[in-house]
Amino acid sequence: MAAVADAVPRPALQAEIDRLLPSRRLVDSGRFQVYCAPAGEIPRALQEIGRLRELTFRAAGEGTGKCADIDLFDAYYLHLFVWDAPAQAIAGAYRLGLVDRILAQQGKRGLYTASLFKYRTRLLDSLNPAIELGRSFVRAEYQRSFAALLLLWRGIARFVVGAPQYAVLFGPVSISNNYTPASRRLMVDYLSAYRAEASLAGEVRPRQPFDDETPSALAAGDPGARSIEELSRLIAQIEHDHKGVPVLLKQYLRLGGRLLGFSVDRNFTDALDGLIMVDLRQTEPLVLARYMGKPETDAFLALHAARHQVA
Repeated sequence: MAAVADAVPRPALQAEIDRLLPSRRLVDSGRFQVYCAPAGEIPRALQEIGRLRELTFRAAGEGTGKCADIDLFDAYYLHLFVWDAPAQAIAGAYRLGLVDRILAQQGKRGLYTASLFKYRTRLLDSLNPAIELGRSFVRAEYQRSFAALLLLWRGIARFVVGAPQYAVLFGPVSISNNYTPASRRLMVDYLSAYRAEASLAGEVRPRQPFDDETPSALAAGDPGARSIEELSRLIAQIEHDHKGVPVLLKQYLRLGGRLLGFSVDRNFTDALDGLIMVDLRQTEPLVLARYMGKPETDAFLALHAARHQVA
């Protein structure tokens, strides 16, 4: 692997953030702010995001092997990030693709997930308008608590409040090669059995199928693992470092996420990507309000209920 790029000087990051429009600032929480901006407005911040992605993903057994995790999609996706103001540091980030705009300008191949999965038109028609999420990370120094991850989700929720037509979120959630084959097999079987979106799964095909033939604990009749907590405990018993189900996967499932398929990413250290979809209209309102706020949640759900009645 190439040596990871040097950090962008903090004063350069601060100056770039100071130039952002006030509308780019979505959340304030103590020392942290959450921003969302296009690549053209944050060239130095995006350079730092790419460097931090690579560092964080390598530590989890993933990564591109390049000096920074930057690709062609970054140029026209939006970038949502948590800024630690006193430290002048980026704590974590997400990449957002507005699917209706990308399809209009780039077609299916403009979607990052189309490099992992083959889509039928019916799937994209049923999801749209949607936001494709991906490349999420929280840097190591901020992983001691869930604060940065929660702030990222508050930022996504605030973005949706400002653009409520985007009721569906989807994207890849990674299960790294650091997990044993038995654990990866178990997660695939559990998610396929209990958390799949059967009505749409047939509209997706992996470009690199997960073809591991490791026997499944579910198939062998081991503990039922009908809840994600049970599954996580079972995984922790298998893994030498006692890690459970990936935190981000748990987060998607708490929001009501459903799996559409699995594909192996040969360009990302053979990470196993599950294509997950979250329809915020179906998320438990109390859970949604945790990120969006109760008045905003009520308004969001009322808007979509009215649109459904009209339709």
